[in-house]
Amino acid sequence: MESVFYLLDNGLWTGLSLCTNLLSIVSYVLFSLGLYTVAKRRMINHPWLSWIPVANIWILGSLSDQYRYVVRGQNKSKRKVLLTLKIVAVALSVVIVVVCLGAVFNLAAGAVYGMDEEQLFREVFSMLFGVGGLALVTVPVTVVLAVFRYMALYDLYLSFDPENAVLFLVLSIIFAVTEPFFIFFNRQKDRGMPPRAPQQIPTQQAQEPWENPQQ
Repeated sequence: MESVFYLLDNGLWTGLSLCTNLLSIVSYVLFSLGLYTVAKRRMINHPWLSWIPVANIWILGSLSDQYRYVVRGQNKSKRKVLLTLKIVAVALSVVIVVVCLGAVFNLAAGAVYGMDEEQLFREVFSMLFGVGGLALVTVPVTVVLAVFRYMALYDLYLSFDPENAVLFLVLSIIFAVTEPFFIFFNRQKDRGMPPRAPQQIPTQQAQEPWENPQQ
């Protein structure tokens, strides 16, 4: 009987893990494809960056900047802020992982070579102190990144469908899994963009139009 319960429990967790992984893949494909389609239609340079982790936030920021420039005449640089914050957040996360792995390696080596309790305590304290210090920097950066990202996402939703932009944003914040679906299923909409021919929509060149008021 115990073996039956074990198999059922193991099978349940395996099934949940597979479903989670499948949902993650589907979400990534929908998000990337949706973002790529919008960026290509609106003539954003290098739309293929939509498929690359970290770099895809540049495309999201570029679409936000384009919307602000075309609709409201504002010159923003969300894409630069977003990419910088994303790189910093990823770098800090990598450093935290390296610090933890280094500490674990030192503890394992100490156990093999007979580390005493005082040395063990010192290693653990050093790891906690280092990770805690990095977390004090990582958390604010992550929060600021999330705020700017949702601001850019809101601009994208406004360009899709102004009437439902707030609803889309709220649902995306509460239920993150809905975000890729909103972007994918609205990728052909421009209800919030001014009526103009595709070639008239500002494109991203070496210097974007919204960075040069004389253009």
